[in-house]
Amino acid sequence: MRSSKPVFLSILAMGLAIGAGTIGFILSEHLSFFDALWLTVVTILTVGYGDTVPKTFYGRLFALLIIPIGISIVTYATGAVASMMMEGEFSKTVRRRKMRKKIDSLSNHIIVCGFGRVGEQVVRELLKNRTHVVVVEKNVERLEGDGSLLYIEGDATQDEVLVAAGIERAAGLVATLPADADNVFISLTAKGLNRNIQIVARAERPETEEKLRRAGADKVINPSFLSGRRMAMTILKPVSIDYVDTIFHDHEEEFALEEIRISPHSPLTNRLLRESEIRPRYGVTIVAIQRGKKIISNPSSDEVLQAGDLIIVFGKKEKLARFEEVAK
Repeated sequence: MRSSKPVFLSILAMGLAIGAGTIGFILSEHLSFFDALWLTVVTILTVGYGDTVPKTFYGRLFALLIIPIGISIVTYATGAVASMMMEGEFSKTVRRRKMRKKIDSLSNHIIVCGFGRVGEQVVRELLKNRTHVVVVEKNVERLEGDGSLLYIEGDATQDEVLVAAGIERAAGLVATLPADADNVFISLTAKGLNRNIQIVARAERPETEEKLRRAGADKVINPSFLSGRRMAMTILKPVSIDYVDTIFHDHEEEFALEEIRISPHSPLTNRLLRESEIRPRYGVTIVAIQRGKKIISNPSSDEVLQAGDLIIVFGKKEKLARFEEVAK
């Protein structure tokens, strides 16, 4: 780690030397404070005397003493500053190499393009859910101070930057840039590099939403629209909204909603819900079933679970984990 202690000590020593030199020249040469200060700095830095020079024997003797001391301090200070700068750059280089190796080893991760107000919230929420995240950002000053974040410095609209972020191996990409045109271009580029990637894109203007979908975005989110709708629902149904928030965002809450895919090899496949006895056996409740593009809400007991169905299940986290194993 970089240490500023040598730099602090060199500054302190320089200050003491200048102070002692100024007092010494005032006493030996009977100079004004400014002239004594000037003479001290010129002597320590060995830049050559001008009009003001030591004229007395004691003044010259004092200069002979202060010159080697000053040179030593300046040399030490220069070395300390250079060392700190080199160490800082070295540490930064080492960290980026380590990040590069980690990113290259990732698969099924999420790429978040942009680390502004929206992007940061996306990243924090994904990390809470223990999802591997790679951030793509032009200005990485805020990211450098956080050792837990993996990031690529660059323009997310460029192919090589997305490739460096592991776009071919990524499960999803979130485009959070404030400019809709950039998010359209990112969606188009990402889909061209990985046809199977799931893309969620931010849109500021409603008229851009369809363009984003055509560019390859699977989901388009308008933060202003969602915020307004959320505020309205909070005033109308505060308890319901608080409960949903707790389920989705409180990671200490024992209940949760989970999306689980029914495998062709699962014992639940091709069975009626009432025959599966999911609630009495596993202690979870099926809220809805997505079959293709169709959503079946509150499915009846006569509904048949099919391979490939995505079921939305509510229950305690440990029971959801057990049920997911059965669904596989």
